Amino acid sequence: MFSIAIILFDDFEELDAIGPWEVFRMAEEASAGKISCEMVSLGGETVTAKKGMQVHVPKKLTSDSAYDLILLPGGEGSRALIADEGILDMLRKVAARATWVTSVCSGSLVYAKAGMLTGRKCTSHHGCLDLLAQLSPTSDVIQNSRFVQDGNIVTSAGVSAGIDMALWLVGQVITPDFAREVQHNIEYYTAPPYGD
Repeated sequence: MFSIAIILFDDFEELDAIGPWEVFRMAEEASAGKISCEMVSLGGETVTAKKGMQVHVPKKLTSDSAYDLILLPGGEGSRALIADEGILDMLRKVAARATWVTSVCSGSLVYAKAGMLTGRKCTSHHGCLDLLAQLSPTSDVIQNSRFVQDGNIVTSAGVSAGIDMALWLVGQVITPDFAREVQHNIEYYTAPPYGD
């Protein structure tokens, strides 16, 4: 079974985590157990997101945790993670065991600070691209892309872009046709009312 962990922390951006969660859990149900997705915490059992949503997360990420895919959302709380060397070291260790290391929005800033994006193509929320380049000066920071893959690291732009990335990852883990079924089941056909 392919194991996925969405890593939560206080002040994470809700849709950064919940969008991919919906994709991965829908894939888990539709694949009859080929994928398993859970949320894990960097802090306590109750994690409070940026806009006040509280999530009960009884499982805590540790340096010994092992998952095939880890996803780090962004949000204001990512700034605190950048300053916490203990968290950065733990993420390095967990990432070293993962097949895929992924982030949404400003989650990539944490990976950059941890040295995990050195020499890699990456992206983030459009408002974080300059800081991403400062934190990882050897990275090739890509603008105007929903998500960017470089080896086993996939970083996405802000908020809703995590859904696109998660669907693509399901296509890599199972098949593109299966990912299309998941996309159909969640009725994700991007046609925003104010889009170009």
